[in-house]
Amino acid sequence: MSVRHLLARLWWYIREVAGENSYDHYVAHQRQHCRDGSPLTRREFEHLKTASPVRCC
Repeated sequence: MSVRHLLARLWWYIREVAGENSYDHYVAHQRQHCRDGSPLTRREFEHLKTASPVRCC
């Protein structure tokens, strides 16, 4: 395993633990399960995440 690959995996893990990938996961979920509407913008998502849990559809 190269150092670059190891660092990329470490960076991915840190982002997952810190919750930085939550918007990316939300958008992927929306595209897969909720085809009738467009996903929230990152700003809207972050605002709702702090105010209340984000729910599907």
